[in-house]
Amino acid sequence: MWKSRILFLAIVLLFITTWSSNAAKEAIAQSAKEQESIIVYTLQKDTTLPQLTKEDVLATFKDKADIKIFNNAIHTSEKISGIVNTASPNYEVAFQKDGTEKSYYLWINPNDPTSNAMYINKDDPHTAYKLSVNSTNSIKKLLMKTKD
Repeated sequence: MWKSRILFLAIVLLFITTWSSNAAKEAIAQSAKEQESIIVYTLQKDTTLPQLTKEDVLATFKDKADIKIFNNAIHTSEKISGIVNTASPNYEVAFQKDGTEKSYYLWINPNDPTSNAMYINKDDPHTAYKLSVNSTNSIKKLLMKTKD
C-alpha cells in the first residue's frame, strides 16, 4: 500500500516538474520574441543632470548578445552608499521594450581597463550603482565597436 502511494507521489512530482519546466521555457521563448533594443546617446559635457540633453545617438543595439551584456551589467551592479557627487555623465542608455523605456545615466572611463563604470537610474537620480570591472570592459568593447 505505501509503495503505491510513494509511486503515485513520484509520478505527480515528475508531472509538476515537467509542466513547470515547459512553462518556464515558453515564458523565455515569448520574452525573446518581444522587441527589445538599447539606444546609447552621447551627452553634452559640463551640464548638470537636470540640464542634460541628448546630443546624438551613438549606437542602437538590437542583437540579443549585446542586450544581454547591458542587462547583466545592470543586474550585477552594486549600490554605492552615501551621497554621490558627480560630473556630467558620458552617456544616456535607454532600454526599450514593448513600447516602454527605462533610461540610465552612465559614467565610464574609456582609458582605464581597471575602473568601474557607474550609473544612475534617470527616475531615481539620488541612488548610484557601480558596475564590475568585467561589465565595464564589456560595455566599453561594445561602444568601441560602434566607433569603428
